[in-house]
Amino acid sequence: MHYWVAGNGPFLTLIHQSAQSSEEYEKMAALLADSFSVVGIDLPGHGRSDNPDHELELADLTESVLAVLDDLRVQETHLLGHHGGVSIAIELANRHSDRVDKVIMSGGGTRSPEQLEALKNTPMTRDLPMDSEGDFLSQTWAVYRKMSAEKTPPDVTAQPFTVGLKARQRPFDMHHALYRWDGEKARESYNKHTLLIRGKEDFYSGDVAARHQQMANSTYVEIANGGAWLFYEQPEACAKVVREFLGA
Repeated sequence: MHYWVAGNGPFLTLIHQSAQSSEEYEKMAALLADSFSVVGIDLPGHGRSDNPDHELELADLTESVLAVLDDLRVQETHLLGHHGGVSIAIELANRHSDRVDKVIMSGGGTRSPEQLEALKNTPMTRDLPMDSEGDFLSQTWAVYRKMSAEKTPPDVTAQPFTVGLKARQRPFDMHHALYRWDGEKARESYNKHTLLIRGKEDFYSGDVAARHQQMANSTYVEIANGGAWLFYEQPEACAKVVREFLGA
């Protein structure tokens, strides 16, 4: 597994979303490094980490994050997860509560059973067949632009786009582990002090305001001009709310 550490201070471990890598946090990490030891991790089968030899379950992905913390001899850390990374943060907080302090969840809103089923049945961009004319590239780009906030410049969208193109060539996709995970059951035992954040234009986030109403000891913040690529799009705004919540 590949990981990096930036800065000094209390540990803050960042867990990326499906089909991305720790690259999505690099700009924000630089802004927090004066107050935190920020840990960026490429989950197995993502970024610069090796491919697993079989499709992993969410418990495996959670233990891979714990393995990095053990390698760094980190006894306690704050966690931040975005989209699929939220699920891993919840599992880590439940399974190893003594290792986790505060938790930041980005885009971890509620979904109805019908919405979840629709997600499972919607083809992913990795399912678009590669063609010699490159039509799959323009179709993928259209999806990534739709997932971006309206004011996001194309050069910012290009960052998750290029990471995602590499991810589609990996043998396994983390989305499937997330779809098999019983999130509602896991949340029943979750009890950490939590910040819920959402890019105002992130239509993949679910209903984060409703999740806030369900969760005791939680705070909710929306970030303007942010879509599904929130940490690429608004690293300064994200760093500000993270810093305020963690009390640096």
